[in-house]
Amino acid sequence: MTTNQYFWQGGRKIPIEQTESEITLHATNVETAQSAARRAGVLLEDVEKVGPNLVRATVADDRDRSMAQLRQADNVVHHTYRTPGETDSEYLITDSFFLKFKPDTSPQAIDEFLQQESLEVVRDLGQNTLLVRVTTETNRNPIKTANLAAEREDVEYAEPNLVRQLQRFSYIPADELFPKQWHLNAPQNGTDLVQGAGIFTPDAWEITRGSREIVICVADDGFDLTHPDFQGQGKVVGRLNAFESNGSVFYTEDVLPKSGDYHGTPCAGVALAEVNGQGTVGVAPGCAFLAVRFPLRFDDAALIQLFKRISKEADVVSCSWGVGPANAPLSQAFSDALSELARTGGRRGKGLVICVAAGNNNCPVKDLNNTRTYEFIDGFGRRRSYQGPIDRWIAAHPDVITVSGSTSLKTRAAYSSWGREICVCAPTNNFHDLREFTPRGLGVVTTDNEPFGDGFTPQSRYTDRFGGTSSATPTVAGVCGLILSRNPNLTALQVKQLLQQTADKDLKVESATPVNEPGDFNNGFSLWFGYGKVNAAKAVNAAISDTETIVDQQIQANLAIPDAGSPVYSKIEVAQKGTLNDIRIGVDLTHPYIGDLRVDLTAPDGTTVTLHDHTGNSTDDIRKIYTIADLPALQGFVGKEIQGLWVIKVVDTWRLDVGQLNSWRLLAKVTPR
Repeated sequence: MTTNQYFWQGGRKIPIEQTESEITLHATNVETAQSAARRAGVLLEDVEKVGPNLVRATVADDRDRSMAQLRQADNVVHHTYRTPGETDSEYLITDSFFLKFKPDTSPQAIDEFLQQESLEVVRDLGQNTLLVRVTTETNRNPIKTANLAAEREDVEYAEPNLVRQLQRFSYIPADELFPKQWHLNAPQNGTDLVQGAGIFTPDAWEITRGSREIVICVADDGFDLTHPDFQGQGKVVGRLNAFESNGSVFYTEDVLPKSGDYHGTPCAGVALAEVNGQGTVGVAPGCAFLAVRFPLRFDDAALIQLFKRISKEADVVSCSWGVGPANAPLSQAFSDALSELARTGGRRGKGLVICVAAGNNNCPVKDLNNTRTYEFIDGFGRRRSYQGPIDRWIAAHPDVITVSGSTSLKTRAAYSSWGREICVCAPTNNFHDLREFTPRGLGVVTTDNEPFGDGFTPQSRYTDRFGGTSSATPTVAGVCGLILSRNPNLTALQVKQLLQQTADKDLKVESATPVNEPGDFNNGFSLWFGYGKVNAAKAVNAAISDTETIVDQQIQANLAIPDAGSPVYSKIEVAQKGTLNDIRIGVDLTHPYIGDLRVDLTAPDGTTVTLHDHTGNSTDDIRKIYTIADLPALQGFVGKEIQGLWVIKVVDTWRLDVGQLNSWRLLAKVTPR
């Protein structure tokens, strides 16, 4: 017989009831739990480690008698809970809870209460907020103790510190390999591909490929940092392998994937894979990478510590995980911590940009009045159902960037979760979340584990099988990295606003699975797509600094290049005054043997830089953008006046072949004067 109870979470009263036979036992691992149970004369089944020092099990005999025996043997044991009437729901409590006293509460009153209730302070979170632990002298479980504390006039809230069962939001569909990264750029229609389904990164890269000064963190289950796409000077700036012990989070540097870790490497590749002439390219290849490996079973107190550590070392964090359909509001302490980090956190102190996956369960992110039944596949591959209020934890926080999925056909990803909490969508794969059929849509090409951990494509360091909102989220995180590389003065909330303002709305309001709410754009917003599909080019262009402008001039030269003849010259006149901070030169030149050619650029003050000097042998044509990163000699133009005549000179110094200078482009960042 279950007993109806409740606890507080996120300022809301959540009804719960005890499950029939499941319990949690405080033990370091399964073996320790089984040993403790044998000593107490209790038989445990289905024993599983579900968090730091926490094991879940089913009691084979009478539950209450077994729990009493375990407690008599000095074991810390609790019931597990669920939403009344929802057999598939589950709440796992720890022995601690968050306790916030009102601002005018005296330290003496706080100490007296803690002593009266025999509570141990695990951590002082500041502003009269404590993480406290019940002891044997407390003589009641943390839910009852927190509920009693919440009734005090001097207490603002008291909420249990729950262990969250997080799911990776990804899936391995049976799609054919597709070697092109269409999600970055889809310039034309193709098989299961619609022009413009990507995020237009090549246009964004003309302005910035990302800066090593901007750090993107991917927090996930393990990273193959031996992968060639994560190499490069200054690429990986941190390795944090997080684990919790005795209420505190500690770190080692071992972030390599272990058995069962398949998710982090492809997520990181989507956001950050380096430009190196091989493999794949991430959205922000020039940005630096903070790799954070953590167990997908952390309590809220540990997650608060983890996010605060990430905030010290990163500008953007990508979180491709969360909870399935559930009534799982954030604890107020964790919610407050995220709000503070989004405003004052991050390496720049202007807010940590937090990108979060909406989820793959074709259900709302938040609907407290939900009465529908939603079926879903849990992290163990089991088909389950849920009916009741839906509040999907971190994805429902108002200050994060919650990301849904669109497809290569510019439709809604059939599994993508939806709701008013969606900020933007990003391109990803397509699959049926209940695995009933295979909808059309291409997978995302990215990095894969090999030989560490598990992978999506065996015997390969690359895969075209990645997707889910797991892929959409690091795509958006990469765009945020490009935005901050362009303008590091933006706050995290301004980055979110800029993404929304520049997103594309030319999506098809179509879905391969039924959705309980319409997806049409109403006043610029869609419950399916948020403010639209993220557009890297528009976002980066809109991120211009108040103290910087862009000069972008192009000329159609159409000049014949004679065989072993005189040089040809083409000129661009820049009227704007200002100091040049960065420069890119695009050249479109037709010639059957570019080893014959020399191409020079001369600035208004007479400074000349050679762009091309007889390299390439018999290669056809030059269609290239020259950047300072690729051609350091261009640094010689930085700091100079941009106003005046810029001249490009092309000369063919060998006989037999002729060509044409079609066009060239000058793109520069300038500080006006």
